Amino acid sequence: MFDKASVVIRDMDKLSFDYVPEKLVHREGQMSRLEMYFRPLAESGRPCYVLLTGNVGTGKTATAKRFCEDMARHCSRYGRPIDTIFVNCRNRNTEAGVILELIRHFDRGFPERGFSPDEMMRSFTAHIESGGVPVVIVLDEVDVLLKKSSVDLIYQLTRFSEVTRGRAGVSLILISQHLIYGMLDEASMSTFGRGNAVTFDKYTRGELYSIAKARAEEALIGGRYSDDVIELIADVSSEFGDARFAIELLRDSAVIAEGHPEGSIDTEDVREAKANINSVVTESKLTGLDMNRKLALLAIARSMKSNLYISITAAEKTYAVVCEEYGQEPRKHTQFWTYVQDMDRQNLLETVVRSEKEGGRSTYISLPDIPSKVLAKKLEALLEGKAAASSDEV
Repeated sequence: MFDKASVVIRDMDKLSFDYVPEKLVHREGQMSRLEMYFRPLAESGRPCYVLLTGNVGTGKTATAKRFCEDMARHCSRYGRPIDTIFVNCRNRNTEAGVILELIRHFDRGFPERGFSPDEMMRSFTAHIESGGVPVVIVLDEVDVLLKKSSVDLIYQLTRFSEVTRGRAGVSLILISQHLIYGMLDEASMSTFGRGNAVTFDKYTRGELYSIAKARAEEALIGGRYSDDVIELIADVSSEFGDARFAIELLRDSAVIAEGHPEGSIDTEDVREAKANINSVVTESKLTGLDMNRKLALLAIARSMKSNLYISITAAEKTYAVVCEEYGQEPRKHTQFWTYVQDMDRQNLLETVVRSEKEGGRSTYISLPDIPSKVLAKKLEALLEGKAAASSDEV
């Protein structure tokens, strides 16, 4: 066990959600905004407060971690050390749970039970005062905490320097998928400020390509994946704009490829990984297709193989062969195109129009959600079942 050397993955840790690259791709703007907001802390130790908002997988947590590490390194060089405490409020979703996590940053053995929140806060305050170092507290998924009316904790943290009479300061980075201003009381808002917010938009398809490519270069063995693999990962994850999903696809595709004799990732591995994570190609959708659409989709699946895209012309050629195999008359180009459009709307396939080198534009088809071999087998089983039923009726 564990003796076999990996042939695809060089460093699995680099495919973890917890891993934060030295350089974050396409989050330079957010890093600059954080630097602007936290300049008072870096230069004079004054507390700062900021809210990071955006959908899942838009880089909020990774940016906060990268920024805090970079800021701590910068301040240390100039003899102004700072400390950082991260708390995930989904894991610690009560006021007492968050304070316990804060205390355990300084005292890992602090007991889980036996102290009230007020007693715990006094203990945490004593640790901050004795350390004499500014602390940045990052509350990730803070909206989960605030929904339980734990507003008082935010208020206490924003007023921390008043309690310690300036001997130590606490800065706050709150991370949420939603704007939380309506959940805070006016006293907290007056300190926090409504303008101190950094927004994280969904990643574009091009940005997801860059992220997946950068992570592959760090985590995988060179030559074990093609650019088509990265292109397909970007295509699939662009539906959500989610970098976590792109990294998960890359990781699971690499794990699948480890079992191949050839030891490299291909587009079929990405399709299989996507189907395992979140497939929209369900049995009911395939069963609901009529005979003509099943034949068209089978032709596309057989033509696809390990290609990223196939032209509609190539698909139509295979469609004619498939129709002959099942004793059906192939429909004309216009009708075949209608089938393709219908199945695109059902997310059974995707189409894209591309410019050709020799001029003009052509339609290409992709199967991002399921391996073409798996899809072909499912359709063949359905078609053969229907053929057998027709034969029994005769």
